[in-house]
Order: sequence, then structure tokens, then C-alpha cells
Amino acid sequence: MASRDNQTMQAIVIVLTLLVIGLGVGLLLVNNAKKTAQARAKSAESSAQTERQTASETQNEANSYKQWMGFDESDKFDSLKKLFAEDMKKFGGTFDPDQRFYRKILEYVSDENRKIASNEASAKKEVLQLKARLLAVEAEKEAQVKQFQQEADKAKQDLASERNKFKDDYNRINAEKDKIASQLEAQRDKQDKLTAKHEQGLKKIQSRLSQLNHSNEILRSRQLDPDPIAQPADGRITWVNQRYGTVWIDLGDAEQLRPQITFSVFGADDSDPLKAAKKGSIEVSRILGSHMAEARVTHDDPTNPLLPGDKIYSQVWDRGRKVGFAITGFIDFNGDGKSDLGQLKTIIDINGGRVDAVLEDNGKIKGAMTVHTRYLILGEHPNDPRHGKIRKGWNAMSKQADELGVETITLQEFLSLMGWQPDSTVVKLGSGARPEDFKARPYEGPRLPRSNVSRSRAGVSKSTFRKRTPVLGN
Repeated sequence: MASRDNQTMQAIVIVLTLLVIGLGVGLLLVNNAKKTAQARAKSAESSAQTERQTASETQNEANSYKQWMGFDESDKFDSLKKLFAEDMKKFGGTFDPDQRFYRKILEYVSDENRKIASNEASAKKEVLQLKARLLAVEAEKEAQVKQFQQEADKAKQDLASERNKFKDDYNRINAEKDKIASQLEAQRDKQDKLTAKHEQGLKKIQSRLSQLNHSNEILRSRQLDPDPIAQPADGRITWVNQRYGTVWIDLGDAEQLRPQITFSVFGADDSDPLKAAKKGSIEVSRILGSHMAEARVTHDDPTNPLLPGDKIYSQVWDRGRKVGFAITGFIDFNGDGKSDLGQLKTIIDINGGRVDAVLEDNGKIKGAMTVHTRYLILGEHPNDPRHGKIRKGWNAMSKQADELGVETITLQEFLSLMGWQPDSTVVKLGSGARPEDFKARPYEGPRLPRSNVSRSRAGVSKSTFRKRTPVLGN
């Protein structure tokens, strides 16, 4: 029994010993863990202190940079970024993208300032040199003034001597003048007689000249042989593109052709332009060669299309020379009541012609017609009494055209014959309506769009060509 109790006691002692050993080991481990945690905490605090110190230094550096660049310390990065972009756009727009920095710009500005300072120093030096030269010139001027003053004194003395001599000559001339006056009176009587005789002869010559002008007009109207320069056809169509409304013609650089010149078109078999009906009109768009150009179709008839071989004709353009025209009356293309005189001049000029004489909108005639003027273009006759000056100019130019044998043509006939079409027309209604503004048009039915080129399809003008009279003399 006692042995069993001892065993129990030994077991308790062993268990207690093991517990004490385990507790000691646990306390040792806890102590080691505490020391490790304290070491880590101390290391983390040291790192945090270093980071805070580094961040503080970085912030101080950033604030210094802001001050150096002229910004406030409170400015944020986004606002600084925006200001930097604006500064680079304003001050560094001419720099390469990789050179757009404040230092680069300041270096450039510094170099420019040095150049300006150098130029300013050079300019100041040059100013000093100019001042020295100016002083020299002033000294020379003083010497010249003194010399001129001496010469002026001598001239005064010479003048007094000449004045005395002049008085003597004056008395002598007066005596001769009286003698010449008596002779002049006799010559005047003789001159009056000669003038009266000359006026009588001039009236006879003027009468004879009027008769000759009338005879010349009759002869010119009866002349049948055309001038070699004024052949009926100016050229021919060599190729047609119906889809795009373009043609090629056999005129080009060699004929001094240029874009925007317009031509009327008649058939290849029509040899007489006085009897031929116009098939359409074209406008030169570009020059392709010495004898080749492209033109767009501005007017044609789908039932009688333009074909290769058709002849072209212009009332304004003529190869090798400028054709003269005169303009009178109120010029109005589309009936809007506004003067289109400037546009008509431009059309004639673009087509290679020239304006010899024109009745301006203020009633003044600018230029003069000659026997070489081809047409006097007639606008609307001014019926308003307030336009007396324009009416007077109309009558004067019409009379002069009759005397020179210049053919007259209405504005609409002229535009039709040269193949020009106005962009728009104003149609008047009521008492001011015109029958020609409401012409009947055949129904063409729906059709596919052919091209972007705007072409008139509402019939073909039946106006015939006017014969171009030959140029007489040079």
C-alpha cells in the first residue's frame, strides 16, 4: 500500500516537473517573441522616421522648385501641370516637344537678350558715328552757306546792273511793240478773211465726209467675202462624254485659249452660221495641250445631242486678236432691277474680248468706238425722266455707231449667240410680267442623274449667228 502511494507521489512529482519545464519553455518562447516584436516595432518606427524625414525633404525640395518657378507652395500638382501646359503653349510653342522646358526657354531668352544687347551696343556705336558725320556735314553746310551768301551779294550787284540795262531795253521794245501792233491789226483783218474762207471749205468737206461714211456703210453691208481672220467656225468638237457632260475641242494654248471662254455649237454639216440653228453651248474648263482643251456642256438638247465634228463659234473670242465691243443702256441679266454692267465687262474680258466704249451707270461715256468695234450691245433704254444723262449717252453712242458702221445687237441676242447662260432669272408677275418668262416646255419624264454639272434642258435657243464683218485697215 505504501509502495503504491509512493508511485502515485512520484507520478505527481514527474507531472509537476514536466509542467514547470513546459511553463519555463513557454515563458522563454513568449519572452523571445516579445523581444522579436519589440525589435520589429523599433525597426518599423525607425523606417517610418526615415520615410517621414525623406518625405519632408522631398516636400521641401518640391516647395523650393515651386518658388524657383514662381508658383505658390500651396499649388497642387494638377494646377501646376495645367499652368505648365499653358506656359509651354504660350512661350514654347515654337520649340520642339522634347525642348519644352523652363530651362531651355530661359536659355533661349537669355541668348536673345544677349543678342539684343549686342545689337543695341552696335546701334549706339553707329549712332555715335552718325552724330560725328552729322557734325561734319553741319560744318560743311555752314561753309557752303557763307559761300552762297557771298555769291548772293554779288548777284544783287549784278541784278542792279541788269535792271538798268532792262529799262533801256524795255523802252526800246515798247517802241517796237507799237510798230508791231499796227502790223498785227492788218494781219488780223487778213486772218478773218482767211478764216471765213476756211469755214466754208470745212462745211463742204464735212458734207462730203458724211456722204462717204454713208457709202462706206452700204459697201460694208454688201461685202460678201469674209475676212480670213473672221471665219464662221472657231473650232470643232473632237470627243464627247455624254455621261459627265464634257467635250474636247481642237483649240488650246497655241490659239491663246483660256478657261471660262464660252462657245455656241452648231452641226458639223452646217456651213453657213447665218442659217444654222444653235445646238447648244459649252464653257472651257481646262487647257489640255497646244490644240486640245476640255469644256463642260452648259446648254444642249437631249433630242439633238452634241457630237464629235460639231462646229463651235464665239462672238467675243477670236484667235490671234482681241475683238472690241461697245455697251450702252441699262444692263440687267435677270430682271432684278440691278445693274449687271460689271459682270458683262467681266464676261467679255474672260472670253478674250475688250470693251472699247461703255456708258457708265452715272451717264458718262468711257472710251470711244472705232471702225474696228464689232458690236454695240444695247441694254434697256432708260425711259425714266430722272435718267436723262443715260438716255443722252444712249442716243450719242447709237448715232456714233451709225456713223462708224458698227452693228447693234441686243443684250439677250449677244448672250445667246456667245453661248452664255445666266445663273438665275427673276420672273416678274402682275403688270410687269413678260411672256418670254413663261415659255412652254416639253415634258421629259423621270431620268437618272447624269452628273454634277448643271445643264439647261429646257429647249434650245433658235437664235442664229451673226456674220462677223471683216476688219478694214489697221
